[in-house]
Amino acid sequence: MSDMATGVRRSPVGTVAGIFLVAAVAATIAPIIWMVVLSFQPLKNIIGTGLQLDFSLSNYRDLFAPGNPLLQQLGNSLVIVIGTVVLCLVFGSLAGYALSQLTIPRPVLFPLLALTAFIPLVPPMVVVPGLYALMNSLGIIGGSTGLIVLNTVFQLPFAALLMRVYFDALPGTLREAAHIDGATEFVVFRSVMLPLVTPGLAAVGTFTGIMAWNEFLFGLTMTSGGVTAPLTVGIASLVQPYEVAWGEMAAAGTLAAVPIILLTIVANRYIVSGLTSGAVKG
Repeated sequence: MSDMATGVRRSPVGTVAGIFLVAAVAATIAPIIWMVVLSFQPLKNIIGTGLQLDFSLSNYRDLFAPGNPLLQQLGNSLVIVIGTVVLCLVFGSLAGYALSQLTIPRPVLFPLLALTAFIPLVPPMVVVPGLYALMNSLGIIGGSTGLIVLNTVFQLPFAALLMRVYFDALPGTLREAAHIDGATEFVVFRSVMLPLVTPGLAAVGTFTGIMAWNEFLFGLTMTSGGVTAPLTVGIASLVQPYEVAWGEMAAAGTLAAVPIILLTIVANRYIVSGLTSGAVKG
């Protein structure tokens, strides 16, 4: 039905906003679609002058050829993401619950929150030399373990503060009732409070997973490349001084984008419900 038939007038501001939103979405999706298309094109079609589209799996065969470190790099990225998400969820939920339930003196709380909020704002390049020396002395340089630790350090403050918001939204009577029934503080946290903030866990896990998956600087500086590097470094290594493997780069970019897109789609319902429930004090 038309707007006149339904009696609804569409304002010019709303129309302009709708057009701008559609254009923004198209500008975001178009490069991803083009990358996927290029990943299935032979090199002659990519570097040729005319527009010719065929279907070929040669780029993916080259990536998975024996001796190519991409599979190992993909596994490294998965290990880094899983380790970072698990640590951020465990320690972030514990810290968020403590910040929500414990009474911390303001002279201690405000500097602590300021420092916590400041850590993610520090440019990673500034701390790379010191972190490299520290990790080298601890013996965790050059592998996935060190990258898991670094990603956790930089993502944990956000995870803790966000989890505090979700715990603050829960009514305090639940904790009091559990204590009356004889439950210890850890039992209250694990069996009563934590299951109620599942949307918050999904939101924190998705965010930290995306950040760890896309991280590049630490993977470049804290590993020796090759089979020790994550996927982001492997994609960058396809740009050589005398050659750019456009097809393989598009295929590797597609492999890197698909898991994050699927994760966001699956967790979207939990993220939205978590953001809306955590935004209002219960």
